[in-house]
Amino acid sequence: MTEIILCRHGETDWNRQGRYQGRTDVPLNENGRRQARDLAQRLAHELVDVVYSSTLARAYDTAVEIARLHGLDVRRDPRLDEIDQGTWEGLRRDEIALRHPQELAAWQVHPIDLRLPGGETLEEVRLRVRSALDDIMLLHDGKAVCLVAHSVSMAVVKHELQGLTLRDALASLPANASWERIAVPAYDVIRAARLEAGLEGQEAGRR
Repeated sequence: MTEIILCRHGETDWNRQGRYQGRTDVPLNENGRRQARDLAQRLAHELVDVVYSSTLARAYDTAVEIARLHGLDVRRDPRLDEIDQGTWEGLRRDEIALRHPQELAAWQVHPIDLRLPGGETLEEVRLRVRSALDDIMLLHDGKAVCLVAHSVSMAVVKHELQGLTLRDALASLPANASWERIAVPAYDVIRAARLEAGLEGQEAGRR
């Protein structure tokens, strides 16, 4: 059985200020670095065979702390990066509400197909994260894989591996430096089910 140890990066100043980060490469702040070390200690006695992170520093630097205690290197994969939030990045929700009220309202009601101004759609994020999962699960079948990523990319992982709708996965975003274990007994069954009859595009629209 393959296990995914799914972790969110430590805190940044933008997290503390309530600013949308997206692809902006905001580093961990002092508290975030302490959170990363504490997370690594919590995972020190867990079985970890390989560590992956996004390419963004806040995730990579968190992953380095985890990998160090297991004598591992971190494999960076851009497909695990956070959703590109375009012109929303660096803004607080109240600022977005003033500048992009219609888009924010649409995001809150039906985010699946909405392209953030200058950014990505959730469907684009879903496809790239799923591609990363396909490769990781093929390479590390039966292993314990630590993934350090971001709130939206983590929601996609839970959607793909636990069968949650994206809406439900996005409704309970993880805290900074939190982690959970996902057991994946038969990933080939998951892949076969979603590819059956070519329905994945239709399914995405319903989610």
